[in-house]
Amino acid sequence: MHRFKIMRIHLVARPVSITMPIHKNNKPHGLLNLHRYKTRRFVLVAQQQTVFTHPSTKKTGSSALIVLHQTGLSTYMMQQIARTSQQSATVFINVKYSTQVLCPIRWFNQSNEIKRCGHGTLAAALFLQQYQGYYPHQFISLSGEIFKITYKLKQLRLSMAQIASKEVTPHKAVVKAINSTVLRSYTSAEEGGYTTVILDDSQPLSTRSILTKPILSAPTALIVLQKDSKTQQWYFRYFAPYYGIDEDQATGSAVSIIAPIIKQLTTQNKGVIIQASKNGARLNYHLTCQSVLLY
Repeated sequence: MHRFKIMRIHLVARPVSITMPIHKNNKPHGLLNLHRYKTRRFVLVAQQQTVFTHPSTKKTGSSALIVLHQTGLSTYMMQQIARTSQQSATVFINVKYSTQVLCPIRWFNQSNEIKRCGHGTLAAALFLQQYQGYYPHQFISLSGEIFKITYKLKQLRLSMAQIASKEVTPHKAVVKAINSTVLRSYTSAEEGGYTTVILDDSQPLSTRSILTKPILSAPTALIVLQKDSKTQQWYFRYFAPYYGIDEDQATGSAVSIIAPIIKQLTTQNKGVIIQASKNGARLNYHLTCQSVLLY
């Protein structure tokens, strides 16, 4: 389920009426000082969009701040806007390309530009569908990665490239951060990339204490994965302190790494993954050829 919240912001475009319900847990926050950062003439609208919610299981998902802007908004301005946001991702879309089939997209957290962001991309597509009645069928990042958007069963779905991992001996810093026995450890790259560790189910993943300080200087994102031996349900948590965020409450991009690992271990290529973070998120996925479909 996806929900909108209108942000209080000066508009320099004709406003539209958005009537989708507001989630009760959405909270207003200080977005940005338009006058201080001289963005008033570039920003058309900024709006919060929530994805991967599941009310019946009290999963509130994750929100992204979508900023629709005109040409002229600099990278510095984008980072300053993101720095003042309370969302894990601030997404920037140039209105010039928002009605085209292929649309450039950029994502930032409070301290860095993000290389890839699944939940932010899906949130942007949902926002544009409601705001202008059209969503780009493809988004393209600065690195050239393509994120495809499709519509099925009254839902927008995100397709992104899967990332392969190889099994390795767990890094000492990761073991220290986990402070628990690691059953398996994987990495997607020799340097940087994603590190995935699998833990036993002796303790629920949501209650495990994960220390981010040991991996603060490690240029990697850490995915902690667990399978419930009784229900066969997979759970995960995602940490990226090196890139400016201790724990991401709901992330789509992590599933592009997790799904291929699950298939290696179980031959399962589709299902539901639960993010066992404070907010919680329920992500449906389907692994196909070289991509992962999320909804």
